[in-house]
Amino acid sequence: MIKNSLILTAVVLSLILVPGCGEKTTPPTEESTGEPVGSGGAAPQGPHVRVETPTAKPSPQKTSMAEVAKHLDFGGSFYLYLSTEQVLAKLDGYLDAASALADEAGQWEFDEQQRQQIAMAVDMGRTAYEQIGVRDISGFGMSSFALEGDLNRAVMVLHHYPEKKDGLLWKMMGAQSHEQQILKMLPADTVVAIQADLDLVTGFEWMRKFITDTAHPDLVAEFAKGLAQMNQAIKFEDLLRSTGGEMGFFVTLNDAKQIAVPLPPDAPQGLSLSFAEPGLAILIKVKDDQLMKLITAQLQNPELAEMVKQSQEGGETLYTMTTPPLPVDIDLSPTLMKAGDYIILTTSLKLAKDILAVREGKNQGLAGTAEFKRLKGDMDLKGNQLHFMSDRLGKEFGKLMKSANDYVTADAKAGGSLTTGDLLGKLSGDNFAAVSGQLSVLRVTPEGIVMESRSSGDAMGAAPLLLVGGAGIGASMLLPALARAKAKANAIKSVNNASQLGRGLHGYASENAGRLPPANQWCDAILREVGTEQVFMSPQDPTMQDDGTRRARQRSSYAMNAAVAGKNLNELSPDTVLVFEFPVGWNGTGGLADINLALARKGNYRNLSAIAVTMVDGSSRQANFAELGLLNWTGQRRR
Repeated sequence: MIKNSLILTAVVLSLILVPGCGEKTTPPTEESTGEPVGSGGAAPQGPHVRVETPTAKPSPQKTSMAEVAKHLDFGGSFYLYLSTEQVLAKLDGYLDAASALADEAGQWEFDEQQRQQIAMAVDMGRTAYEQIGVRDISGFGMSSFALEGDLNRAVMVLHHYPEKKDGLLWKMMGAQSHEQQILKMLPADTVVAIQADLDLVTGFEWMRKFITDTAHPDLVAEFAKGLAQMNQAIKFEDLLRSTGGEMGFFVTLNDAKQIAVPLPPDAPQGLSLSFAEPGLAILIKVKDDQLMKLITAQLQNPELAEMVKQSQEGGETLYTMTTPPLPVDIDLSPTLMKAGDYIILTTSLKLAKDILAVREGKNQGLAGTAEFKRLKGDMDLKGNQLHFMSDRLGKEFGKLMKSANDYVTADAKAGGSLTTGDLLGKLSGDNFAAVSGQLSVLRVTPEGIVMESRSSGDAMGAAPLLLVGGAGIGASMLLPALARAKAKANAIKSVNNASQLGRGLHGYASENAGRLPPANQWCDAILREVGTEQVFMSPQDPTMQDDGTRRARQRSSYAMNAAVAGKNLNELSPDTVLVFEFPVGWNGTGGLADINLALARKGNYRNLSAIAVTMVDGSSRQANFAELGLLNWTGQRRR
C-alpha cells in the first residue's frame, strides 16, 4: 500500500507539472553572452519557404477565404480554411424548427405554466445565440510554418465581417491591441503565464439585459433584488466598473529550492523524489483603489488582523498572511499588494518581491531569458492576450517520472510487476517530447481574432493546442446545451405521441360500445384512428435509428396497460394508466412489474429518468420512474 502511494504521489505531481514536456530545456536565467539556446525536443528541420497564396477561383458562394488567408502562412506543413457561413445558416434553420416546436406546445397536453416555460427556454437560447457573436463568424483558418530549426510559427484566425462586430464575444475580448504590461512583472523563473483582456462590465450589462428581456418576471425580480442587496452591501456595480478589463495568472518554478517528497520506510536506498518549488500569482487590473480598500478592510477584521503582517517593498504596501506549517517545505505566505494599476495575490512573500524587482527594472525577468527571446524573435507582442509556456515543465515532469520509474523497476526486481514501470516509461517518453516552449499573442481586429504562436519542438507547433483548446472550450459549453435541448424536445415529442395514442383508444372505444381493444390487437385496432405508424415510434426509444425509422416495421415504443385491455373505458377510474412508454413491440402490453424488470436490464431505457404516460381521462405527461409506483395500474377506483 505504501509503495503504491509513492507511485501515486509521483504521478500526481507529474500531472500538475505536465503542460509542457520538452526533454532539453533553457535555464530560467537572463541572457548575458552567447547565442540563445533553444529546445531540443524535436529533430532540427529546414525552414519552410513562404509562397504567395494561390488566387481563389470564382465561386457563386461568398466566402471569407481571402480575408482569412492574408493572415496565414502558405507553404508550411499545415494550412486550413473553413467557411462557416453555410453551417451557421443550417443552425439558424434548426433554431427556427425549435421555435416552431415550442409554438406547437399549445396543442399538446401542457398547462399554461409549462407552455410558458418551453417558450421562454427557446427564446432565451435563440437570443443568446444571436447576441453572443457566434452567429457572426464567417470563417476559420489555421497554418503552421517552420521558421528555423525547431522554431515554428502557428496562426489561427476567427473571422467576422467588419459590420458584424456587436456580438458579446467580440466586445468582451478587448478593442485596441496594447503593450503587454504583464511582461514587466514576470520573474525569470516563470513557466506558465496567461493574461487576457476581459471586459467584465460589458459582460455584466449584457447578462442583465438578457435576463430582463427573456426571463420569467419572477426571475427578473429575484435578480433585481439580489443585485440591490449586493450594491447595498459592497457597492457591487461600482466595484465592477472600477475593474480595468484585464486579468491573468502565472506560475513559477524555483530551481534553487528543491522540495523533497517524504518517502515510505521501505523505499529503495538512495532513492529521492523532489520538485522545484512552485509559486502562483493572480492579478487583475483596476482603475482606482475601491477593490483594494474593500479587501484590506476585510483583512482588518479582528479574526484576521493578527494573522496579517504589513511590510513595505519598493514603495508598495504588502499584506502577508501567516499560515500553519505544511508537511513539505513549500513557502506558503499568501501576499496581497497593489502595484501600479494591478492588484496582485501571490502564494509567497518572495514571489511578491520578485515581481516588484522586475517592475522596478532591477532585472529583466522572463523577458530577458534566452528561451523567451528566441520564441519572441521579431514577433509583435502587442495584443489583447498573452500566453507563455516554458519547456522547463518538461524537465520537471521527466525528473519525476524517472524517479518513480526507478522505484517501480527496483520493486519489480524484488518480485513485483514491471507493468506500472512500463507505463511510467511511456509517459515520460515521446508522447510529451513534442510539447515544448510556446509564446502566443491574441489580437482583436475589426475583422475578428488573430492568434499568432511561436513554439519550439513539434513542427505543428501550437496549432494542435490551439485547435484542441479552442474547439474543446467551445464544445464543452455548446454540446451539453445542445444535448439537453435535444433530450427535452424528444421528451415533448414522446408525450405528444402518447397523447395521440390515448385519443386513438378513446376513438376506438366510442365506436365499440365503450370497450377498449383486446390486448393482442390494440395497435392494429387504432392504426386507422391515429393515421400513421410514426405515432407509435418514440424518439427516446433505443431501437429507433437516427433517421427516425425502425430496424423492423410494426414495432411500437408504447404499450397498453394490460389491466385495462378489453375493459369498458367508462367503468375505469379516470386516473388509471392507459398507455405508457415501453418498447415491448407491436400490440405489446404490460404493467408496472414489466417496467421494473426492464429497468434491471441494460439498454431498455438507457439514461432516461422519466417516460411518457397517458391516463384514462386523456391527460398525458412525463412521469419519473420513482413516481410510476404511485400511479393507478389496476383500473379500480381508489378510496
